[in-house]
Amino acid sequence: MTEPARARAAVPLLHRPVTVHAWEDIVFAHWRHDPESLSRLVPRGTRPDVVDGSAWAGLSAYVFRETRVPPFPPSGRLGTMTEVTIEILTIDDHGRRGVVYRTVDTANVPAIVAAHALLGVPYTFAHARARRRGDTIAHHSVRHPARALHPIRWLRGHGTRPGGAVQPRHEATVRVVAGPAVDTPLATELTTREGIHARHLAQTVFWQRQHPPLEIRSARLERLEGDLPDAVGMPGLLDRTPDSLVVVDRTTVRYGWGDVVR
Repeated sequence: MTEPARARAAVPLLHRPVTVHAWEDIVFAHWRHDPESLSRLVPRGTRPDVVDGSAWAGLSAYVFRETRVPPFPPSGRLGTMTEVTIEILTIDDHGRRGVVYRTVDTANVPAIVAAHALLGVPYTFAHARARRRGDTIAHHSVRHPARALHPIRWLRGHGTRPGGAVQPRHEATVRVVAGPAVDTPLATELTTREGIHARHLAQTVFWQRQHPPLEIRSARLERLEGDLPDAVGMPGLLDRTPDSLVVVDRTTVRYGWGDVVR
C-alpha cells in the first residue's frame, strides 16, 4: 500500500464525528475517463482527480450497519441499509482527494432526508438490497423517480402518474466473487479518499472521511448491468468491463465536517 494513501486514511478528523458507520461487503468498480469528459459533473472548486494517467468514475455498493450519530448509541432500524452509488473521484483546490457522489441510492427515507438537508449528498430512494454467500457478493438497486423526489407523496399515489401510467425506473446490478488480497498503488488510490465533495446551499463543501487502512481483495466480475448512470448524466458507464474491480469485506468509517471549498 502506498504510504501517502495509508496516511490519508489515518488523518485525524478536524472536528468531532458527525456519523460513524460499519461498512460491509463493499464492491468498488471504476472506469478510466478523459478528465474533460467528467469536469462538468463535479462542483466548483473541484476537478476530476487524475490517477495513473486517467480520471475515474465508478460504482460503489456496500451495506451500512451499526450507524451511530455521536453521542447517541447505534441505531438499528435507522442505521442499517444498502447503498449503491455512482461517483467521480475528485481533487479540490486545496489538494484534498475526495469523491463526488452523483447519486447514493438507498431505501432508507430518514437517511435521504438528512443527507439532503444537512450534507448536500444526493441520496435517492431506491429498493436497494445486498446478498452475500461465501465470497460471492451481490448488490441490486431499483429506483423510482417519483418516489426519489417525493417519498411520502409517492406512497400516497402508489407510484403512478395521473391515469395510472407507471413512471420509468432506473436500476443497477453488480455481482462479484472476491479473491486474494491485493496491495497495489492503483487499488489504494481509487478506494482510499479523504472525504466527500458536495454541493450544499450554493457552496461546495468538504466532509472529511476517516477509516483504518483498507484490506483490499481482488474480484472477479459475474454480472454488471443497469441504466442507473443514465439518470445522473453518465450514460453507458456500466456497458464495459471495469478497469479496476476490488472488494473490501468490512471497515469502520467516520465522517466529520471539513470546510467550505468555495
